[in-house]
Amino acid sequence: MGEGFEAEIKYASDSASLIWPIQRIRENDQEQVDDRVVIEEPLEIVINGQRVAVLMRMPGQEKELAAGFCVTEGYVRRADDILLIHHCGSGYPASGDEGAGDGMGSRNRVELRVIPAGFRPSAGSDAVRLIRSGCGAAEVLIISETLPPVVSDLRAAPAMLLGLGRAMRDLQSIHPQVGGTHSAALFLATGEAVILAEDIGRHNAVDKALGYCLLQGTRLDDKILVTSGRASYEMVMKAVRVNLPMLVTLSAPTSLAVQLAGDKGLTLIGYLRGGRMNVYTHPWRVES
Repeated sequence: MGEGFEAEIKYASDSASLIWPIQRIRENDQEQVDDRVVIEEPLEIVINGQRVAVLMRMPGQEKELAAGFCVTEGYVRRADDILLIHHCGSGYPASGDEGAGDGMGSRNRVELRVIPAGFRPSAGSDAVRLIRSGCGAAEVLIISETLPPVVSDLRAAPAMLLGLGRAMRDLQSIHPQVGGTHSAALFLATGEAVILAEDIGRHNAVDKALGYCLLQGTRLDDKILVTSGRASYEMVMKAVRVNLPMLVTLSAPTSLAVQLAGDKGLTLIGYLRGGRMNVYTHPWRVES
């Protein structure tokens, strides 16, 4: 039986990864070297003194993540309802807090103050639980009743869309060095980048990118969201809630995502790779 393994925790300069000793083994040799691994930590989100979620995330853009999560999951009616958003620290976690999960680490808590009428403690969780407990079009229609349709005249050229995967990769800073992260980026119809976010979770990356715009007061009805992760109904729900008209993924969409996007007026594009893409819903936004 092997002995327990311990290593001194060393943070990399990017504050999103650790330096970790590994044994690198190749066919004819092996060596001990330092490698980088992406950091995973809890983030507690508190609204008006009530804890609504603990997210496992990669450090960085905590305010954006909290704002994006709360609005796109329905806990906060709209970004204008947020009176104050406070991240309790940007330093490294205190010793012993790295994996505690209680939100008390130096950078593991975000507090929001929201006007009473704008705080809906059960709206987001109820909607998610409804869909996750069932399957098929009936549940999509039920959740659709709580979501307004996307209203946007955005149109984008196919050639520009086909280049967005590379454009997003060119903006990444953590993934090329460490790996283990998803990315989400917002673009204008011209192809100009607005923001890129990276995180260990694809939902977190999307919330960070959307949250950036929500906190800046930047409109989303003329933006295109590109993500490296699978397009699930949750991704579509997030986009619809903020009136974002086009969601593009490098991966596949799910059946519920396609149905919900079709019902709510969202243009959903999948398999953006290798010079091709599949337009699943509302292709009129893709100019021929």
